Amino acid sequence: MKRSTTIGVGLVLGAVLTTSACGGGADSAAGGGDGDWVIPSTDPTATIDVVGIVDPVSEGMDEVVAAFEADHPTIDVNYQYVPFDDLNSVLDSRITSKTGDPDLFWVDQPRVPALAARGYLEDLTAQFSPHTGALQEATVAASTYQDKLWSLPISNSTQLLYYNLDLLEAAGVEPPSTDPAERITWQQLKEDAATVQAEGGAANGLLLGQPNRYYQLEPLPVSAGGGVGATGEDNLTPAVDNEGWVESMTYYGSLFEDGVHPRGIPAEQTNATFLAGDTAYMVEGNWMVGKLADSDLNWGAALNPVWEGGEPATPNGSWSVGINPFSQDKEAAAVFLKWLALDGESGYAEHRPYAELPANLAGLEAYLAGPAFTGSEAGQQAAEVIAHETANTSVPRVSTVGYIEFEEILGRAFSDIANGSDPQGALQGAQQELVNAWQQYQ
Repeated sequence: MKRSTTIGVGLVLGAVLTTSACGGGADSAAGGGDGDWVIPSTDPTATIDVVGIVDPVSEGMDEVVAAFEADHPTIDVNYQYVPFDDLNSVLDSRITSKTGDPDLFWVDQPRVPALAARGYLEDLTAQFSPHTGALQEATVAASTYQDKLWSLPISNSTQLLYYNLDLLEAAGVEPPSTDPAERITWQQLKEDAATVQAEGGAANGLLLGQPNRYYQLEPLPVSAGGGVGATGEDNLTPAVDNEGWVESMTYYGSLFEDGVHPRGIPAEQTNATFLAGDTAYMVEGNWMVGKLADSDLNWGAALNPVWEGGEPATPNGSWSVGINPFSQDKEAAAVFLKWLALDGESGYAEHRPYAELPANLAGLEAYLAGPAFTGSEAGQQAAEVIAHETANTSVPRVSTVGYIEFEEILGRAFSDIANGSDPQGALQGAQQELVNAWQQYQ
């Protein structure tokens, strides 16, 4: 019988995210298990523990689990929801205990090298590599480290610029374009957002779907010429204090300082804030389309903004699912993983409302042919944008064994900048923190 729980921060406050917890480094992956198991042809009887970042109720993971259990009645899934910001500490605490709990867990794709090197992931190459032709090639590459497959992708992503058409019309502001030759700049977007606040009655000019997170903000420094944030061998030379990074993060800080972007709204609340109807623009992922299609909002979709004088850039990648190398139920875990990612259009994409862009090729085709994209002009705009951005402007997040430290250190710097700290000083501090944190990998 399906069970869902939420893991609170208090359960893991004693756990410290130690980069050397399982040994390993940049030159050799320490992950894996004994590898002596197969994807079974007959379902075992088991209960598996799964840790994920998708809310079981509001984001539909309960529906995914129920569909799997209906198809595989001898396997019970104990799904445990963990907020994104707590995932690292939860996994560090529980995997290093070597109890085998959880059996499976959500893996942010840029973290694959770090998690594999720490020994947190089972090597899935023998069991799943023969079947990855059903998946988008880029998502498989993002789940691979040192030529081994460490997790199975369930989703991909891109970003769109959504807008509230009623608020823009009230302010006399032209909607942004889906034409790549007329892509709106970040600078113009800020001006237009402020105008809609002043003249169209918008409480918020602009929302970023994931404030203070590298995934969301990566397009700013990349488009401004600053790069992805690391260079050199194995991407272990930090590069977050150059001109492109300082200029783009000065812009980011100004959104909050000038009142265009509200402070204090976490990523978990941004979608609901835009859907409330008093925000002019929102930069958010493709998963927003279904929610907007179900709403009463008069909305539109446009291309992600570009830095003035720069090249367009959008983030890609999303979530994979990995198996704990200490799991006692790897075969049952593999059945669930195969169903999530590979079977048909993928169980995850088929049964989760408002799903991310599917990694499964059949699922992706069905996703873009669904009513959310075909049932309105705005949905058709969104499909056009998604097709263009994924094919032409997507930039992977930096791939490095030091990604976990990178993301956490930058997250603190972004938060400081949003709250008024000097961008150059914050980035210089982050640069030095990264140099120190990555010494162990040199």
